[in-house]
Amino acid sequence: MSMQGSIESRQSPAGGGASGMRIRNGSDADAAAAAAVVQRVLREHGLPFEPRGLDADILAPDAHYGAGGGAFFVAVDPADRVVGTAGLLRTGPASGEVRKMFLLPEARGQGVGRALLDALLDAARTRGLERLTLTTRHRYDRAIRLYERAGFRAAGSAREPRAGDPGLTYALRLAPEGDRAPSRPADGRRRLVLIPSFA
Repeated sequence: MSMQGSIESRQSPAGGGASGMRIRNGSDADAAAAAAVVQRVLREHGLPFEPRGLDADILAPDAHYGAGGGAFFVAVDPADRVVGTAGLLRTGPASGEVRKMFLLPEARGQGVGRALLDALLDAARTRGLERLTLTTRHRYDRAIRLYERAGFRAAGSAREPRAGDPGLTYALRLAPEGDRAPSRPADGRRRLVLIPSFA
């Protein structure tokens, strides 16, 4: 996981302003706080937290993400309180799954979700991944808009329902390193060239 070190001090787009949010590598030391974020957001949307099922990964991120060649990130506020989570699960030699993209209400609308997603996309590219999938729920309309703006496209129903909600699967084909535009243009804003997957 040596490639993750460059993420350690990444600021969200609002990071230099009033919010002071930043993205850093997460670990088992963050598991309880990360699980609390996931549980709170699920409850906000009327969904159960499933510690022995769909949510077991958030309780042991090192084993579920890091040990398998993936990555785990948290968004923290200026007091280093975890306010968001994002995991990259490696599912094959060139494929991965975006997991546990959750953000507390007070951290939304500040670019923190996009910064978490950018950290995952950077980690996926660093690991040579070419295709990502994710599962979301119909009720997460803000998250769906974020994923679609990043180039993810609907790819069918989820494999595992949550509380009767079948969910949606999205997919993204990542551009090879040589086919991407520079990640930091002159204006300092991040731009990624993504090749959407319609398969």
